[in-house]
Amino acid sequence: MKSKVFLFSEDIFFNLVFEEQFSSLSYCNLIIRVNFSDITNNDQFQKNDVAIFYSVKQEQVAKIKKLLSEASYFFPAIIIGSSEDILTLEKNSFIFLKAPFYFNELLKIIENIILQRDIIDYSNLKFGKIILDMTGKVIKGFNNSVKLTDKEARIMWHLIEAKGDSISQDYLLNKVWGYNKDIETKTLTTHIYTIRKKITPFKNVLSIESSENGYYIC
Repeated sequence: MKSKVFLFSEDIFFNLVFEEQFSSLSYCNLIIRVNFSDITNNDQFQKNDVAIFYSVKQEQVAKIKKLLSEASYFFPAIIIGSSEDILTLEKNSFIFLKAPFYFNELLKIIENIILQRDIIDYSNLKFGKIILDMTGKVIKGFNNSVKLTDKEARIMWHLIEAKGDSISQDYLLNKVWGYNKDIETKTLTTHIYTIRKKITPFKNVLSIESSENGYYIC
């Protein structure tokens, strides 16, 4: 099922441009509402749906949060505006995008939110005769065992689950850390470096290799 992107905006011109840009996207459907007060339980928000509010006032933010909560929306939502002051009290519930903005930047935020909400069952995995024990955060096999941190174990889980396919850095950052604009690529690079050192005892059967834009195991 495709994710739905709800745009709440009274600006007709902005809505037309927004709709035109979204027409090329295949992973979500756009639903435009002229008034944010149109949010109702009938919208039946799914966990990967995204709500966007364009040009709202500070006094409207709390009301928006209340309406979304009543409609069982999974926060955060996106607010596009000209002043960050509107998020003074509700910064944990909204992502603020300052106008003017690049449309690609907004698409990236939407993608990050959808990825973050993808609930993952971190069950134990096997790679050949190597076992990744997610309960104990341990890689074991061939009479060796290596203890991992929670983040390291999650990184390894995604790499093993991909079965040798390359995974992008952005994908790993979003899956392991969730949406956080302050997280940098070097954070992942440091974790990969540490994991590579830790799994040295398995170097003949397990290694993390770099691809053009990410990593894979072999």
